[in-house]
Amino acid sequence: MLPSGPRQAYAGLVAGGCTPATARARVVAGVATAVQGALAVELPALSLVSRWGPPVDVELEGCEPTPWLLGAVYESLLDVEGRRAGGAFYTPSVVAATMVAWALDGLQVDEPVICDPAVGGGAFLLAAAAALAGQGLSPARVVQRCLIGADIDPVAAAVSEAALALWCGGSAVPRVVVDDALVLDPGDWPARPHVVVGNPPFLGQLSRATARSRVEAAELRRRFGPLARGLVDAAVLFLVAGTRLVRPGGTVALVLPQSFLATRDAAPARTAVASEASLEVLWLPSTPVFDASVQVCVAVVRRGGARPSTLRVCRGLPAAVVDEVDVDPRALAAATTWSHLVVAIAEVPECRFSSFGTLGQWCGVYADFRQQYYGVAPFVVDDPGGSLADSLYPRLVTSGLVDPAVCRWGHRVTRHHGCRWRAPRVDLARLELESDLGAWGRARLVPKIVVATQTRVVEAAVDVSGTWLPSTPLLSVVAPVGRLWHAAAVLLSPVVTAWALRHWGGAALAADAIKLGAAQLRAVPLPAAGPDWDAAAAAVCRASAAGNEAERHRELLAAAAASCRAFRADPSTLCPWWAARLPRTSRLGS
Repeated sequence: MLPSGPRQAYAGLVAGGCTPATARARVVAGVATAVQGALAVELPALSLVSRWGPPVDVELEGCEPTPWLLGAVYESLLDVEGRRAGGAFYTPSVVAATMVAWALDGLQVDEPVICDPAVGGGAFLLAAAAALAGQGLSPARVVQRCLIGADIDPVAAAVSEAALALWCGGSAVPRVVVDDALVLDPGDWPARPHVVVGNPPFLGQLSRATARSRVEAAELRRRFGPLARGLVDAAVLFLVAGTRLVRPGGTVALVLPQSFLATRDAAPARTAVASEASLEVLWLPSTPVFDASVQVCVAVVRRGGARPSTLRVCRGLPAAVVDEVDVDPRALAAATTWSHLVVAIAEVPECRFSSFGTLGQWCGVYADFRQQYYGVAPFVVDDPGGSLADSLYPRLVTSGLVDPAVCRWGHRVTRHHGCRWRAPRVDLARLELESDLGAWGRARLVPKIVVATQTRVVEAAVDVSGTWLPSTPLLSVVAPVGRLWHAAAVLLSPVVTAWALRHWGGAALAADAIKLGAAQLRAVPLPAAGPDWDAAAAAVCRASAAGNEAERHRELLAAAAASCRAFRADPSTLCPWWAARLPRTSRLGS
């Protein structure tokens, strides 16, 4: 646990007129001074002290004074919005040490140069320093010759500089520069590294707080071409840049968003990396690693690996190997998704089935976007008493209200645009008069199926009356009423959940969750027409009308078994696996 002294000192400086950046720098300088005294270390002049003014006195009572403390304190002084906007999350020492060990494994170099392109508080370079010292190198030589880093935040760079200087007893100053590693050419670095390792900032492009400016986007497109187009996360570009920067035979080990494995916009980057390097380790921790909502993975690649190799798939914290997969780099470079690599993590059973067309050939599939999500917000009203008419005030249905075969509108509180609603509706007349979303709203108010995302099974509910207005990111499947129950039976089939995980696992917030876009939903396979598919559709219809959860559960299981038979798949393995993944409210006795 961190001491309270640094936080109190920081608050006092800000209250006295210091900018947050200056206050953070002076507080961490105070921590460095306290650690320096405790360790009896004499430090050379550092930019941390000279650039931002004198350090403040900081109490470290009850906390072990170590160089690692500087980075942890620095991260703790960033407010939540600041950390998210900059993608700044301190890496636990066990994660950094594990990744450094993987990156150094098999590297036949006496004094490897190790680079962290986004040093933050210095966790990775400290872990690298400890690993190299364990191999017999002197601390001064490690810091002076083996470690380089960069960070766009000058305070973060200075924190790493001070932490490493403390680690080596003040005998050397590390080569850490203040710059954006994504715009540096290989010749701009102090040395060409053998290893690139780190936790680059996650800057998703759907959030206004982390989206690139036009100038930044143009610069990245100039440097990375089509790899930087679309909604690709900045962290993915760090993997590309690291693969280009590291020496042949060297390794890159980076923390990445799990979505890197499956999203369409990251596909060019996956291809570029697999064309130049072999994937040696893929780690998906089963528990959250950082104080952030995004789920992470760790990829370790070796530049120049052109031959088939064995990939170690790991999970848990600490990491444990759960599978070894033979990987051909050429096949990986050509693959549209790397979701098949996480099958061991999600424990998806083998699923052989017969397909007789796709959902997109049979139904219309539509996705909505941010403009619809934000556009309806001014017209939402709450109707907990149920007094408003569906025809004038259609029900606003969010992903959180959709469970398998049922919509929980009016029975479950939901959130939309930062507000909690008990029974949200949209004022259709005002939507049409005061916005340009009237035509969109009318187009969605038809009989349809709504499909949720970020779920452990495909979750779909049928809107026979056409009175639900789906909120992004719900998908809409539109078809004549006579087809809706059959289409819903397909979507709720264990076969489709297994198929989706094998094809698109990793695109959601968790490795074992499903996130389908409209294109993927159109590609959902169809079973053979006949009595089994009819029976599945009838069971889904009964589940939707069930009066209690036990009845709904029985009908869902009946639909699951019938749909498996329609797909000519074995229900004995798929159905129990699928049933165990159902949301709690859809399980028997819940």
